[in-house]
Amino acid sequence: MMKNIKSMLLFAFVIIVGGILVGCGNEASGKVDKDSIEIRIANDSGTEHPVNKALAEFKESVEDKSDGRIKVKVFPAAQLGTVTDAMEQTRRGDIEMSFGASTLFAQSIPEFAVWESFYLFDDAEHAHRVFDGEAGKKLLEPLEAKGLTGLGFMEIGFRNFSNNKRPIEKMEDLKGLKIRGYSPIQIKGWESLGVSLTNLAWPEVFTSLQQNLIDGQESATTSFYEMKFFEAQNYWSLTNHIYTDFLWYANKDFMESLSNEDRQLIEEEVKAAIDHERELIAEEEVKTLGLLKDAGININEVSLEERHKMGEVMNAAVKKDIIDKTGQELYDFVLEQVEAERK
Repeated sequence: MMKNIKSMLLFAFVIIVGGILVGCGNEASGKVDKDSIEIRIANDSGTEHPVNKALAEFKESVEDKSDGRIKVKVFPAAQLGTVTDAMEQTRRGDIEMSFGASTLFAQSIPEFAVWESFYLFDDAEHAHRVFDGEAGKKLLEPLEAKGLTGLGFMEIGFRNFSNNKRPIEKMEDLKGLKIRGYSPIQIKGWESLGVSLTNLAWPEVFTSLQQNLIDGQESATTSFYEMKFFEAQNYWSLTNHIYTDFLWYANKDFMESLSNEDRQLIEEEVKAAIDHERELIAEEEVKTLGLLKDAGININEVSLEERHKMGEVMNAAVKKDIIDKTGQELYDFVLEQVEAERK
């Protein structure tokens, strides 16, 4: 009798300990139960960047609307590695989502080279209509072959032109200026307007401006301010020559594993976060321009008519290089959509 009781007690003990260990294992992996979902999102932007502010809202909203069943964990500031590292991790399923400017992936996804065309968009709203429309959807398709699903496009914004010689008001004002070059298409485009380019790594730009090794550079307004280029430059001309998106993508298997309800919730909150991030970028642009003006920088807008003239010349110079990567059909389709969305 005692032997049977001991056996029963031992069996009960094993069951209890086993349950505890399984529970601990589930908790350690972030899966509290079989219905819980974890979304890990990596990006290389700082914690105060509009991207991560929008992701904080995305996290709060998704967790709230799922009653905590869907957990979101954000890894900003390149905590998990570079943009290309994060894409590979997402492809493998080590994390569920990540971000990156689509042109950074053009080497492995050559279709993205179409966004390297100059002066595609008249303003941010024009860019949003194109990226949210048929052209944007078409450019998400190549991700599928990489085991990824495109979710949409946040933004980094327009690139503009600084120099220490004169304001850029018309195409002729660019002739003879020396700036930083960083890619074959970018170099060829600016050379078509008479600009001289010198290959420089990004960390070398400030010193080169200080020492007058180059006359200027082109970048996003926030980068111009954050890198303190304004301390070595006199003019900031709003050329808006390139619009840089911030592609949001996910692991394909993860997205396809979701129930219809969960996927709909996530996609709705993705859209809300994209809209919010764009609003924050616009606010930051206005704020930064004010700071540059206070710092004594001469700021001028380049007319839309003049920008179109520059675009015609620059795109004629790089069109073949881009088509060699994207193919004629895709290139024509995107350009048609760009024109269709122009107002």
